[in-house]
Amino acid sequence: MASTNNHLLDVKELRTYFPIKTGLLQRTIGHIKAVDGVSFAIPAGKTLGLVGESGCGKTTTARTIARLIHATGGSATFDSIELLKASGEQLKKLRQHISIIFQDPYSSLNPRMTVGSIVGEPLRYHGIARGSELTDRVAGLLKRVGLSPSHINRYPHEFSGGQRQRIGIARALSLNPRLVICDEPVSALDVSIQSQILNLLRDLQDEFGLTYLFIAHDLSVVEYISNEVAVMYLGKIVEKAGAKELYHNPLHPYTQALISAIPQVDPAARKKRAVPQGETPSLSSAPTGCPFHPRCLLADDQCKTTAPLLAELTDSNGHYVACWKCKKT
Repeated sequence: MASTNNHLLDVKELRTYFPIKTGLLQRTIGHIKAVDGVSFAIPAGKTLGLVGESGCGKTTTARTIARLIHATGGSATFDSIELLKASGEQLKKLRQHISIIFQDPYSSLNPRMTVGSIVGEPLRYHGIARGSELTDRVAGLLKRVGLSPSHINRYPHEFSGGQRQRIGIARALSLNPRLVICDEPVSALDVSIQSQILNLLRDLQDEFGLTYLFIAHDLSVVEYISNEVAVMYLGKIVEKAGAKELYHNPLHPYTQALISAIPQVDPAARKKRAVPQGETPSLSSAPTGCPFHPRCLLADDQCKTTAPLLAELTDSNGHYVACWKCKKT
């Protein structure tokens, strides 16, 4: 497959709604808008970081793109092919080019399968390798992610959390994918292990030309690995910019709050935290207007009634924000 532009993945107005049902007849009385009009693009070989609080729709966005969850609307184009409309053999072929590294290295590995079976399962399913060739490929993958090929006959319970995540990475790489969705791959690991896994992911990206959609709620992690960062809140992207630009010049009040929460080692570098007021609203009863207005100290009547569109700032070189208080083109 050959892309017609430098964007390997192009997502436009993606929506994923879940019905709210009640009563004996299970009538639909509303919808949870987990993903509500999300748009972004990832150039080949680059990393987009998708950040936000738990429950903001990050993982649902990723799983919808991977066709693990049915989309309500919008489009997701992978290498000029519409992912959301693919089916049958076309979808099976596309799955060889898109893989996922899951958040929990404990529950994402089958405890009854050996490491060799786990890593080699995609190769067997797609009929790519069998027998000694399969064993050799699995051994090579284990070695590439920092594990010994002698571990091939061991079970997941014999490994630490960091080692299990390396097994998950080896499985994700088994089909030579082009896009890897990293769904909070280090959040369940110790800080010292997190840095090892992040460095491994960067090395693999350089070596194989991988494109990452990197999901996390830890902004310091996302800053380290991402070229561009998109901030989600209640199913919408509220700010998007290059990683350095976003961290040095956050504009949306929610982004400012997230960045101010990053721990600072140097006391002189510590700033007063920008703490939003109130609690995050439920997705089943999202507020009208700007989704952040109930917690925003800057909100006025316009913010409460009319939702701002994600628009580029004047002379910003790709800095987008959805906020009435920020000057746009």
